[in-house]
Amino acid sequence: MYVTGGQYKGRKVLIPKSAKPTLSKVRESTFNILGSYFIKNEGLIFLDLYSGSGIMSLEAISRGYKTISVDKDKYAIKLIKENFKNVEGEYKIILDNAQSFIKKTTINPDIIYIDPPWEDDYEKTINLCLEKFKNTIIIIEYDKKRAQTFNEFYHKTITPFKEKVYGRCKLDFLKVPF
Repeated sequence: MYVTGGQYKGRKVLIPKSAKPTLSKVRESTFNILGSYFIKNEGLIFLDLYSGSGIMSLEAISRGYKTISVDKDKYAIKLIKENFKNVEGEYKIILDNAQSFIKKTTINPDIIYIDPPWEDDYEKTINLCLEKFKNTIIIIEYDKKRAQTFNEFYHKTITPFKEKVYGRCKLDFLKVPF
């Protein structure tokens, strides 16, 4: 797996066996969409929940974002630290459960990327983000087989402003207002 764009394009990334890394076309498309949404990304905070290998964080920092990588797996955190060796920029790598981190943090990120194992209960994490953060974009990656569940969930809370499908993977982009 390699970083697809920015300063660290082509950088090899170590992947933990427990991770389901985001495909390169999904990563590239995500940052193209964000690039069309923001005039500039330098200094914006990208929160990568359920980081796994940290590839999304690396993609973000490669493009000038400040990043926060959160994962509860000690081995994943070890690999993220290894993947971030010799990387310049502002970043934090945090060993914690995503929901616990959300409850404790005082930071209001500009972008939140949520990509837990596809069988996990996303709704609780999304609801915590919707309650806690304002003026934020939340990007959710999930198995498109769960689209009906998400459509029902969104109907009760918030509507995606952009949706993309890549094979089995679906991305929903949500805008949390002030």
